[in-house]
Amino acid sequence: MNNLTTFQIVTIGLCVAFLIVGVGVFAAFGGLLGGSKVGPVTMWGTVDSGVMNNLISSLRSTNSALEGVQYVQKDTVTYNQQLLNAMAAGQGPDLFMVTQDNIQPFADKITTIPYNLLSQAQFTGSFIDEGALFLTPQGSLALPFMIDPLVEYWNKDLFASVGLGQAPLYWNDFLTISPKITSFSGGRTVAKSAVALGEWKNIVNAKAILSTLFMQTGDQIVVRDGEGNPLPVFGQTPEQAASNPAESALRFYTEFANPGKTTYSWNASLPKSTNAFVSGDLGVYFGFASEYPSIASRNPNLHFSVAIMPQLQGNVTHLTFGQMTGLAISRTATNRQGALVVAQVLTSQQAASALVSASFLPPARRDVAVDTSNNAAMQIFVQSSLIARAWLDPAPAGTDSIFKTMVDSVVSGQLLPAGAVAEGSQALQLLYNR
Repeated sequence: MNNLTTFQIVTIGLCVAFLIVGVGVFAAFGGLLGGSKVGPVTMWGTVDSGVMNNLISSLRSTNSALEGVQYVQKDTVTYNQQLLNAMAAGQGPDLFMVTQDNIQPFADKITTIPYNLLSQAQFTGSFIDEGALFLTPQGSLALPFMIDPLVEYWNKDLFASVGLGQAPLYWNDFLTISPKITSFSGGRTVAKSAVALGEWKNIVNAKAILSTLFMQTGDQIVVRDGEGNPLPVFGQTPEQAASNPAESALRFYTEFANPGKTTYSWNASLPKSTNAFVSGDLGVYFGFASEYPSIASRNPNLHFSVAIMPQLQGNVTHLTFGQMTGLAISRTATNRQGALVVAQVLTSQQAASALVSASFLPPARRDVAVDTSNNAAMQIFVQSSLIARAWLDPAPAGTDSIFKTMVDSVVSGQLLPAGAVAEGSQALQLLYNR
């Protein structure tokens, strides 16, 4: 036999490599979905079992792939630990729900769906932009299932009492609105508040609000590098930037808890922001779309409406924070092929459309039309879902502590915003290094 040329050797090597990858994908998903039966699939999640079972039942009538699906609802507080323990014991589910703030901690426990099964173009063309958090250079870690965007709830009566008829469109609007709506009793005791900003412990969704401000100013907090690995960028000042984005955002946020500022409207002695809004003592509350039914039922007499989160005036790109839930295939799954088929069915256009009615949340797909002509709130939710963004959180409890420390150190006067951001940046880097 003639000696092989260098080109032939390289070519053969590449073919063998591709063959090995192909065999791996074939083994992982049971022959590239070539099987005729889906089989039993166990699915875990925190979504109400009534909602999920009704969804599965409605889809099962037209899709036999869901015949063997068993959904198990788990408690939100203990879900992650139960999932980890079950996987470690080899008794985990085939398919499980994972939120965008847990996709990074669970990344090594997920079977990646390769792009030859679901191309990147198909993924980005089907799902909202925030879904890109689930993408890696090799494929997708999960398929977007639900999206819960952060929105602006506002008290129409409080606004009308000072001659205001619209919700704030921009963050700067609060500089003039806050002194008009906020009222005091007995000196500087806040009686009515324009907006819940500035503190941490009694502001529900403080982390999501701060994340929105950081990302709107241009600080993406965490991104993926060229190899798909998370890269903390929080606190960095872009070239030719006039100021540090995170520092500006933190300064703005904390000014509303400063008694020496005209914007002063909130302090640590006030009730939780949700309760203050429901009782009618708070002009603007930043909450998730999923909170709408609870707010409405807790006080039927509350005259409120919903608006898109305030934006930075002059910004071309609008965004808000979104809590996204995806469906991921466990590495310990006994039926990976079935899990993939079920995940694709449950994230299809038909399923997304049905889920809107069942959950009162917008679809996680961009190609699903929602009739909002008779529902003003849903119109805002759908618009917000399309501009929803988030970041790869290495450990939610750890980053909670980092954000809290930044806010508390500025409000207490211990640090200036620049110092707080610098320390927060170092703490986030250490968290990723661990």
